[in-house]
Amino acid sequence: MEKNSIELKAERSAVITKLETLRDLAVTEKRSLTTEENTDMDSHLLECDELDVKILRAEKLEAQLRAAAATAGAVVVKPDVDKETRNWSLFKAVNEIKNGSVLSGLEAEMHQEAETEARSSLAGIGLPSFMTEKRAISQGTSAIAPVAVASFVDALQAEGLFDKVGINDLGTVAADQVLPIAGGSTVAWASEVAAAANGGADFGKLTLTPKRLTGYANISNVLLAQNGQGVENSVMRDMGRNMATKIDAAMFGSANVTNAPGCIAATSGTLTFTETTTAAGANIVSDMLKAIQTIANNHGLSGNLAFVNNWNMYSLLMSAAKVASVAPAYVDGKLLGFDGHFSAAPAVGTSPATGDGIFGDFSRVTMAKFGPSNILVDQYTRAVNNEVQLVMNNFYGFGVASGASFVKYTSLV
Repeated sequence: MEKNSIELKAERSAVITKLETLRDLAVTEKRSLTTEENTDMDSHLLECDELDVKILRAEKLEAQLRAAAATAGAVVVKPDVDKETRNWSLFKAVNEIKNGSVLSGLEAEMHQEAETEARSSLAGIGLPSFMTEKRAISQGTSAIAPVAVASFVDALQAEGLFDKVGINDLGTVAADQVLPIAGGSTVAWASEVAAAANGGADFGKLTLTPKRLTGYANISNVLLAQNGQGVENSVMRDMGRNMATKIDAAMFGSANVTNAPGCIAATSGTLTFTETTTAAGANIVSDMLKAIQTIANNHGLSGNLAFVNNWNMYSLLMSAAKVASVAPAYVDGKLLGFDGHFSAAPAVGTSPATGDGIFGDFSRVTMAKFGPSNILVDQYTRAVNNEVQLVMNNFYGFGVASGASFVKYTSLV
């Protein structure tokens, strides 16, 4: 069976590792290559040349197949990326860098792919976007292998409310994204021969700019020596969970988070209200109804409409009723008929304030990840604790196309 370009690149990386081993041995022993080593060197160089030709041919073929799919609607079977990356190891890469070596094998190949995607060199361990993006499967969503990176992405999705509310996720992009905002045209009735009224406005735009989100993980050298898959998964899962929490805090918070993209509630044009009464009981339901009515009065109810409320409101909404003793306000994930979510991101008010929440159309929120992920390996900062510190950098951007698509409110009881 003909191999694809990724499999061929992995083979070439292994051959290059053999070449480096021959060279490094001679350098270490301060001598020239032996006759046998020169023969091996020539054989490996010839093998590299042959693989380069095969890689070039495979890449051209894959490009032609993609182009054919785009123009003719043909179905292209993509390479089995799971198969090609399942043996990628975080700890192997960390140990190679920690011991002063260069990345080798599959880890080196994936790092090179990340550098190509970033259009620049990357320090540490580069992860190309195809390793960290989710894909659809029959049982839901999962990350592309390897398992350690899959744990990171699965945790990012499972813990991140941003992945559940129905935002417009662009995936990984290369640079600032400028998105046109519809709504600049005006349509009006006119008499048969009269000039049509020109009431149109310029179309707006939404610019997504990358903001850095950095995570830290301190790993014992004893754990690194074990090199177990379970430990790798645990490290990456924890990183994904913590990053999801930070994204939620920035997106759903009541005020902007320093150095993060602007939150929904603080977007210019966002509708607002604060409850003026402090009656107990079902009063919180009237706040939710007022939020719905505020959006309806402005432009109607359409799109991916949902609530995101502070967890402080959870028990009140679970016990409240639309009509006393008749129908619950929140049941089976629905709040007054719309998706109801809870998060620690919206502010908790001081007494008598219960907390903040937002309601609106989440299809008007656009998010993108910029470039590949990058893990830096620092073996010095935590050396006194017999630990290696991993620093993971990701770049995200998000924004709201129209502030009036949301209402931010403060509920009192």
